[in-house]
Amino acid sequence: MKRTGLLLLIAVLLIGAIAGIAFAFGRTNDADEEVYVPEEDVILEEDEDEFYEEDESLIDAEIPMIPDYYSIMGTIMSVEEIDDMIRVTIEDEYENPAVFVLSENTIFPFEKEFEVGDVITGWYATNAPMILIWPAEYTIAVLAAGAPEDANITVDRFDVWEDSTEDMMISHDGLFAFRTDADTEIVLANGDDFTGGDLAGRRIVVVYDISTRGIPETATARFVIVLYEDIVAFDDFAIDATGWPILVNGDVIEAPDAFQTEDGFVMVPLVTIATALGYEPVWDVDADTVTLDDTITVTIGSIHFDGIDASLQMMPMVVDGNVYVPLQFFTDILGMANAFAFEGKIDIMSEGERME
Repeated sequence: MKRTGLLLLIAVLLIGAIAGIAFAFGRTNDADEEVYVPEEDVILEEDEDEFYEEDESLIDAEIPMIPDYYSIMGTIMSVEEIDDMIRVTIEDEYENPAVFVLSENTIFPFEKEFEVGDVITGWYATNAPMILIWPAEYTIAVLAAGAPEDANITVDRFDVWEDSTEDMMISHDGLFAFRTDADTEIVLANGDDFTGGDLAGRRIVVVYDISTRGIPETATARFVIVLYEDIVAFDDFAIDATGWPILVNGDVIEAPDAFQTEDGFVMVPLVTIATALGYEPVWDVDADTVTLDDTITVTIGSIHFDGIDASLQMMPMVVDGNVYVPLQFFTDILGMANAFAFEGKIDIMSEGERME
């Protein structure tokens, strides 16, 4: 028993001695890491004001605006064709799965051929509805498959860059600008030559080779694809669509005035347009709902729609006694072929070629 107590005492003394030596030599862990000693030129807390005065860009830098399109890149894991739609399952750089939904409206700046194992990039509209399932599904507006190694692509809404002396166009997020030259090809989404003149305020696919590294990044466009879209200038993003005629399948209808929000959403009267499309909407004022049919119910103040698992970024609202929804509601929720505000009129069409 005495021997056991003596051994315990020796062990305690040894542990204490080792701890004292470690403390004396400033060891921080079991890996014998060296203690970091700041050098004289390291900026300490009391020097922060002087530091920021020397580089005001750190505190005065402008926050970029939200782009009109986001992109996602990944490796193709599977390809499935369903009717006139293609579902491409990818795995991104973080090994997360996602599904690209491709249709006849998807634009391919390069070849359309792709297979399992290829790395592709897809762009989807920022304000597009997202189906609330996992893995996430993206309705792809532009897909880069088979792009040359020296080709780069940017998709966004562009306007005139007033600070440039080279007649350049700058993206909505302020991070990219491009110029055109005699060799730049400018076409519409269907491949026809662009004859609309001004590119300002339009959503554009820009393909280019090299670029400068700065903010914004700048490049000379190899070719440009102009998407079918409403024109919205940056300096007056909330254009006044009030009084614009509303056409349903080519016929002007009598309806309350449309308007556009500060965020750029064109809001249109739901009940009148839905009636012209053949629905029999029922507005329950007490329940704040408009029922269009057995499958779709619109709730005022909610971005989710009963009957289908989808949502929009701008919620339905009541203005001057009328229910308004974003124009995008008719394509992305009701499945109309087209719904766009362009050149002083608002068109909703149940059939026809989809205008992006």
